[in-house]
Amino acid sequence: MTTIDDVAKLAGVSKSSVSRVINGNFQYMSEEMRGKIEQAIKELDYRPNSLAQSLKKKETKVIGLVVGDLNSFWSVALRGVQEECMRSGYGLMVSESAWDPEKDLENIHMMKSKRVDGLIVSPIRQHKQVDELLTSLDIPYVFADSTWDEVVSDQVVTNTVAGAVEAMEHLIQLGHTRIGTILFTLENSVRRERLEGYKEALRKHGLPLDESLIKICKAGKGTGVEAVLELLNRPDRPTAIFSTNMHLTLDVLKGVRQAGLDVPGDISVVGYDDSEWAPLLDPPLTTVAVPAFQMGVKAASLLIQKLQSKKPKKPKKIEIMPKLIIRHSAAELHPKQSADEASVVQLTDHSAAKEKTNENHSTGINSRKA
Repeated sequence: MTTIDDVAKLAGVSKSSVSRVINGNFQYMSEEMRGKIEQAIKELDYRPNSLAQSLKKKETKVIGLVVGDLNSFWSVALRGVQEECMRSGYGLMVSESAWDPEKDLENIHMMKSKRVDGLIVSPIRQHKQVDELLTSLDIPYVFADSTWDEVVSDQVVTNTVAGAVEAMEHLIQLGHTRIGTILFTLENSVRRERLEGYKEALRKHGLPLDESLIKICKAGKGTGVEAVLELLNRPDRPTAIFSTNMHLTLDVLKGVRQAGLDVPGDISVVGYDDSEWAPLLDPPLTTVAVPAFQMGVKAASLLIQKLQSKKPKKPKKIEIMPKLIIRHSAAELHPKQSADEASVVQLTDHSAAKEKTNENHSTGINSRKA
């Protein structure tokens, strides 16, 4: 393995001069000497021992990412985090709690034991022990896609309320006034904000709030199907459903099929969190898209700025706006007449036809020729 001694020997300089170039310290160094050292590093394909550097500088140049669920959103956001880390010379360590809030705590402890320089945190839900651990950390951390009242820190979030309002207003503009919604348990800020947006849109348009149309499910894949069927099997079922999570949207579509209904013919559906496969569904899914890659980049950039800053700064909150992607899973509502209404119309038409026939007979007009 090539060492710093080999580089110094080839360049004809001291080890300390090589070390200064490696660390970007070119003060009082001639361009000629710097050029020789950089050429020797290139020829020998020398790569500094990151472990030795970490021990010397008391930093690992590694960032930890703690997420509750590596879903379709975070798989994209992760690429943004990784790209920004690589650009800035940082490694990345990722852990997932897989819907288990207790594992959030374990993963943060694990990251701390691995001596990561900083953390990006997006846990499943607020947890008192997690709060206490984060506030006691001696390393910087940033929240991504989650806001916690108990912890004062930098945050990169989306305006989730605005996204939910936009989704609901799209349905309302299509004529839907009886709209159901499905959420996972309200244990984190994102879910609560999506429910807040649902209610805000109803208030804004003077529509009544029917609490029975709000279904809250235990977090996990497949848990929303039963809730969807409860909405669809009631005599006054909603004409549209606002799903607040991509996993739940799949449950909604599955439940609609099980109920023998059609999207959007029988019921309109709007989801939240766009994905690469949303436009491939039949029909293509109308959904609120959150710029996940951008969030990942901004969260990593904000944390790296904190790591490189020499002075403590006031916590910063960066807000990203979501965008409604309109496809074909929500359609304009055409109210169907009830059986009673249809009967009234039928009887009225029949009476009118009878009166017309009598009138024709009395005037001697042949109604068939007419």
